[in-house]
Amino acid sequence: KSHKFEGPGLRYEVAVAIKTSHIVHVNGPFWCGDWPDLRIARHLLHGKLPRGEFYLADVGYRGCHDPSVTRTELPANEREMFDRLMARHETINRRFKEWDILSQKFRHAEHLHNVVFHAVVVLTQLDIEDGGLVWD
Repeated sequence: KSHKFEGPGLRYEVAVAIKTSHIVHVNGPFWCGDWPDLRIARHLLHGKLPRGEFYLADVGYRGCHDPSVTRTELPANEREMFDRLMARHETINRRFKEWDILSQKFRHAEHLHNVVFHAVVVLTQLDIEDGGLVWD
């Protein structure tokens, strides 16, 4: 449920490459509440990762014995880097929300939300590739 609009909301899974900051995976939409983050990741992302590859995740994934790594699983000397990488991802999420169509009630046909979201992702990725900073 979207707390902002007090009604059903949609969520997407977005993965960003650690080395390049490029958006490398988008999955969704999923209904908020019905699909927690870990369930969404298990739905597609886990099957796409090559053996031995992992992704960074927030505390909601802690102890799930999946290819996720959370801050609490890392030694203290690696947590600062984890925090910087997660902040970079949050910057990309913020850039998505700068598109007003994603930061207010969607007033078009529901099936179009996916099209609009993917267009925003592509435009954001093109900006990143053109030198738009993700994080200093």
